[in-house]
Amino acid sequence: MKIVPFILSTAFFMMSCKKSSDNFTSYIKGKLGGVAFECNSGIWATSEGAGDKIISFRGDWPAHSIRFYLDGQGSDITTGSYNFQTGIERNAVVYENNDGYSAGYFCGFAVPCTFYGSGRITIVELNKKYIKGSFEFVTGVSPSTLISKTVSEGEFYIKRN
Repeated sequence: MKIVPFILSTAFFMMSCKKSSDNFTSYIKGKLGGVAFECNSGIWATSEGAGDKIISFRGDWPAHSIRFYLDGQGSDITTGSYNFQTGIERNAVVYENNDGYSAGYFCGFAVPCTFYGSGRITIVELNKKYIKGSFEFVTGVSPSTLISKTVSEGEFYIKRN
């Protein structure tokens, strides 16, 4: 008779402590110029329903924001490392107050394509519920501030809505 309450309480404990991937908290974090940051608002990633040919994600923290863009050039983005290179729109921008610092390849409407800095985004897991990976980049020199920014030890785990 004493075994049944133990089994029931153990089963309840195991169910209540099991971590569900549906209830995780999205995050983007890393170091900007050697100083740790973690986005605490505006965390977002393209939904799986939009397809995986283009993936973008972003997040904000006080007086800053960070944005990422990956173009699969007609193919789905999958797990792997995506280096910033000329000719393929893969990029990141970190904003500090009103100043933007860019890394990667950018093409815009009526704007010539341009490459800045260096970097990479690595996708570790990608499914219809979330996207997970890491990043690092060094921006080009900003024309308005005449400095560049280094973002290191970046990681993200973002729920896809």
